[in-house]
Amino acid sequence: MKRQKVRFLSSVFLVMVLVFTSLSTVLANDYDNYAIDEKQVQEDWEKAAKLPVVADKIAEGSNSVGINATGTYPTRKGVILVTPDKLKGIIPTGHAAIIYSSTRVVESLSGGVTTGNNNWNKTRKKCYGVTVIGTTTTQDSNAANYCYKQIGKPYNWNYLNVSTRSSFYCSHLVWAAFKDLYGIDLNTGSYGAAVHPMELVNTSRTSKIYEN
Repeated sequence: MKRQKVRFLSSVFLVMVLVFTSLSTVLANDYDNYAIDEKQVQEDWEKAAKLPVVADKIAEGSNSVGINATGTYPTRKGVILVTPDKLKGIIPTGHAAIIYSSTRVVESLSGGVTTGNNNWNKTRKKCYGVTVIGTTTTQDSNAANYCYKQIGKPYNWNYLNVSTRSSFYCSHLVWAAFKDLYGIDLNTGSYGAAVHPMELVNTSRTSKIYEN
């Protein structure tokens, strides 16, 4: 009986070792394959800087003419904010958020999804505002609501895993809102499955409406 128990425990231990080893290998491969090409990152930011600033979309039912946002910082709910500034502790290729109100944004920092001040024109060396092509201002607002509902979820440190909805990194959060709600994919594919902040500017699915 004792010998059978020892064999059973040994088998359980062996299975645990194999599972842990396999899981470690998968995770290691994910991160090993996730190599940031600094040259490409720089080229992508240069591409973003060259894109023209165009007029923002007009709200449904409005008779007003679209206002060109050059020099006018966006406060409309659902506009995406992107900066090349590197924030400590998060994805080292910039940062992204979505405007929730004239004073607040929804973003994912190292502590998880939260809200922050809508003052990037004053707190970021460089900042872009972009709007998704093909959506209405109401749909953009709903995308901001989607992001707001994720508040409290942890930061997603596996940048290649954009299929998860239990955790988010900054640009992953914004990307997921438009992908899940409207089937609009803002990932350019430049970095594989990972969605980098500058892709939200460079994709053909958005228009740049502001830059400082």
